[in-house]
Amino acid sequence: MKEISKYVNLQEIIPKIPNVLLHSIQDDCLEIRELNTSAGKFQSILAQFPRLKKAKYVIFSQYIKKCEHKHEHFIFLDKDGLAVQHVSGRELALYGIIKPCSEIKISEEYTFHIAS
Repeated sequence: MKEISKYVNLQEIIPKIPNVLLHSIQDDCLEIRELNTSAGKFQSILAQFPRLKKAKYVIFSQYIKKCEHKHEHFIFLDKDGLAVQHVSGRELALYGIIKPCSEIKISEEYTFHIAS
């Protein structure tokens, strides 16, 4: 059976993303979002995590329940896919600092599969 990749251009947009993250995102085990660096909340987070200034994306699990959020870890990546920083859910909430990825496109095959 053929596997369906979620995104058509993920590796082209983020060329240095580690294979384990690439495959976990493509298999829909993990989620990737773009950071909303202009959000006021993001700007205040930089005081605590200054390395996030280099980050463009964050990878997280969309399946963790809100009550288990403190046990989650977020992986922040730069524009090329290199890890900038790992942050625990105890230290940070992503609400208000993420948005859908503007350059990464969901495949039609994935969309059709989800809809059926």
